[in-house]
Amino acid sequence: MSETRSAKSGREAGGMRLLLIVAFLPMLAGCSDACRNTLVSRSDAPDGKHSAVLFQRDCGATTGFSTQMSIVARGEEPSGAGNAFRADDDHGAASAGPWGGPWVEVNWLAADRLLVSYAARSRIFKQADHVDGVHVTYRAAAR
Repeated sequence: MSETRSAKSGREAGGMRLLLIVAFLPMLAGCSDACRNTLVSRSDAPDGKHSAVLFQRDCGATTGFSTQMSIVARGEEPSGAGNAFRADDDHGAASAGPWGGPWVEVNWLAADRLLVSYAARSRIFKQADHVDGVHVTYRAAAR
């Protein structure tokens, strides 16, 4: 009889774990939606086809501000994380911009060439060399 009770207890515990997982899945899935992008600057390519959009990304109290950049078709807004550049200040090691994340500046060199200068001690998470036909060059700058 004790084996039957043990088996029943195991099934009940497994059912309870499943119920907890199902109950918390929507909250876990919603964590990615907690991030907010705040526009820092927008710079249009000389031919007007693309924009380099620099923004601060804030994903809540447990993370610091990051500076990110996306290359998008002119007039569009970036969605989600930056598609070209992502960095944070590495716990205060890099110089911050007025927006709170590490300092970054973007300059179009030609319709298909972009220069991204960033604070030298930034912790880099993404540096894409090409986005939608635009070649991107990066340069660390002492600030």
